[in-house]
Amino acid sequence: MRTIESEIHDYFTSLEKNEDFSGSVLISKDEKVWFNRAYNFANREHQVKNTPETKFRIGSITKQFTAMAIMILQEHGQLDVADHVSKFIPSYKYGDHIKLHHLLTHSSGIPNITQLPDIKTLMKQPTTTEQIVRLITDLEPQFDPNSKFQYSNSGYILLAYIIEKTTGLTYEEFLSNQIFSPLGMKNSGCDNHKAIIPNRAQGYEYDNGIVNAEYIDMSFPMGGGNLYSTTEDLFKWDQSLYTERLVTRESLETIFTPHRFGYGYGWFIDGNQDRRKLFHGGGIVGFKNEITRYVDDRITILLLNNLSTTNVEQIRNNLTTILFQKH
Repeated sequence: MRTIESEIHDYFTSLEKNEDFSGSVLISKDEKVWFNRAYNFANREHQVKNTPETKFRIGSITKQFTAMAIMILQEHGQLDVADHVSKFIPSYKYGDHIKLHHLLTHSSGIPNITQLPDIKTLMKQPTTTEQIVRLITDLEPQFDPNSKFQYSNSGYILLAYIIEKTTGLTYEEFLSNQIFSPLGMKNSGCDNHKAIIPNRAQGYEYDNGIVNAEYIDMSFPMGGGNLYSTTEDLFKWDQSLYTERLVTRESLETIFTPHRFGYGYGWFIDGNQDRRKLFHGGGIVGFKNEITRYVDDRITILLLNNLSTTNVEQIRNNLTTILFQKH
């Protein structure tokens, strides 16, 4: 009789053969790593295989780190999620109406900068935080704050800027000091194409075959999506969220509360099924990722993947079926 581990490995071997997954997968249960393997190539030109230590751009999974940074600053008394954006960006003419809470929950009304018509050109250009903030604050809001949910990278870019303005540190420095170093996440940071980052995966996409992904300057996505990490580092992150190592239980409850629109602070929250699920995807040019935490069962699925056509949501769902039908 096959074990669950062998069934999952066979499943990923099949995905690898069909070019439907290229990356690392880690599954944890009850505070222990239960499955930890990697498939396909980190770099196809040099035939370098993915490993559990491979570093992937994690895209919008970055948002949960930005949200945690805001909660840390709130606990330090340096800001409050009820503060208006105008406190930090006085020149923003709509800032008196929009609160940090609205940015965190995608209910600010600020258009998503990644939906701009010239986004592909913008994303290839080096930019400063100030430049992208000016671009965002020139946009007309699409609805009144807290009246709708509309996913917007713009809000999380503004939050990263607010972190920098509040602390006098760069976004990367603050995350390193307050999150990565305390948790021992030595293989996580802000991506930069100039830096030599050992074990960094190349991103790929599909265009009549697998090709190198288009270039994106990682100064652009900021707090909305510019981090890289490994499955093993994200496991450390996941485990910390069961504790008060970073913030108090009260702050964690705020983070994981579905604030009217089914979105917490940096997390989608599904509490309508038999098992409570906290999750978030992370798509960025050449990469497609997913973190899913079944907190009542203490099971976490981490999927980091350097092929943008991969259906990580379907893979997550298939893994859930395998895990829970035999759990």
